[in-house]
Amino acid sequence: MDKKRIIFLAILALVVAGATAYFYLTKYYFGPGDEFRTYTAEDFPQALEKMTQETLDKSLIDLNLQYQKLREGDRIYVRWINIGLLKKRLKDYPGAEAAWLKAIDYNPEQSLAYGNLADFYLFDLGEYQKAEEYYLKVLSMRTDYYGYYHGLASLYRYNMTEKRDQIEGLMLGAAENLPTEAGNYYMYLSDYFYREGNDLTKSKYYAGKTLEVSPELEDQLPDF
Repeated sequence: MDKKRIIFLAILALVVAGATAYFYLTKYYFGPGDEFRTYTAEDFPQALEKMTQETLDKSLIDLNLQYQKLREGDRIYVRWINIGLLKKRLKDYPGAEAAWLKAIDYNPEQSLAYGNLADFYLFDLGEYQKAEEYYLKVLSMRTDYYGYYHGLASLYRYNMTEKRDQIEGLMLGAAENLPTEAGNYYMYLSDYFYREGNDLTKSKYYAGKTLEVSPELEDQLPDF
């Protein structure tokens, strides 16, 4: 093989390696246009509706720091989680959603981004089908987080009311999976059947179950 051909193949290998690295960086590290930019207040015109200028300035510093850490390859999953939280705070909802989806794309075995999206779709965007999808996904991954059960129960109780009949089974499963919080789940059911379920017998039954495991919750139970 002549020298020129060797040099050509070496250059070609470098180009391919560079392209591969760029694809990886843009796929997992950055969103569209984020590779080299610095975020400013102009990027978040609605932010001052819910925060002071001082908080906005600090949030921008933190956001740009997260992207810098991405460029350094530092804790990629955590950086996308943080970027999502910051963009949500700055009222950039599409940006927050994209960041958490990027975290899932980077590591689909971690549960935090699924839970963040479930809460986000329910409480911020009102996209109930997506909220249910992500609550069910995160609960299939971990059954030991108190808030996800309450989020899904709230979705069924107030939004997807045609699925209210699933609330009791959901909360009983939660009490079994998280026995240290069982009193709170029983109390939820007592309140639910008292207010929306129109079933005083069940409400009193779950009030009794609450007191069995968490007597300190007595003053938070329905006043029969």
